[in-house]
Amino acid sequence: EMIVDLVFQFFSREIAEGGIAIIGVSLVINFLTLPLYNKADKIQQQERDLQLKLEPRVKKIKSAFKGDEQFLILSEYYRQNNYHPLYSLRNALSIIIQIPFFMAAYNYLSNCDALKDVSFLFLKNLGEPDALFSISIGRKLFVVNVLPIIMTLINIISGIIYSKGFPLKEKIQIYGLAVIFLV
Repeated sequence: EMIVDLVFQFFSREIAEGGIAIIGVSLVINFLTLPLYNKADKIQQQERDLQLKLEPRVKKIKSAFKGDEQFLILSEYYRQNNYHPLYSLRNALSIIIQIPFFMAAYNYLSNCDALKDVSFLFLKNLGEPDALFSISIGRKLFVVNVLPIIMTLINIISGIIYSKGFPLKEKIQIYGLAVIFLV
């Protein structure tokens, strides 16, 4: 949050526009975390390559054996290849890196007094949920915040572009994270 605060204060002083300051925070945080993402991508690619190498034999073992026998043979095969099934969690590394930065930015911007009563583009108050429209169902009135929906769509589109050729399991992780951020 301290980094988010420093960047936000810099953009607020230099540009004096709350919306532009938020965009600046996003760009700077992405730029600062780029080396982490690059390292995570290399680790994830190594994991994908290793899984592809092991996959034909794993399929044969799974088709030929069942139960405890399958488990023991797979465990031995993984051990011989210096692999542990928990290593598959390395595929989620870039997702895990994003979470603390997203939480820090969300925490900071949600409680930022400098955004109260500041408008930007079609948003009347950056210090409050956008509540651009509401839906009436029966006697209940549901307020719809459009910005989280736009963020989710951007995440899904970038996930589609980024994950071309990835296994289904990794694609599900990417799309699942987009939905988690929406919630």
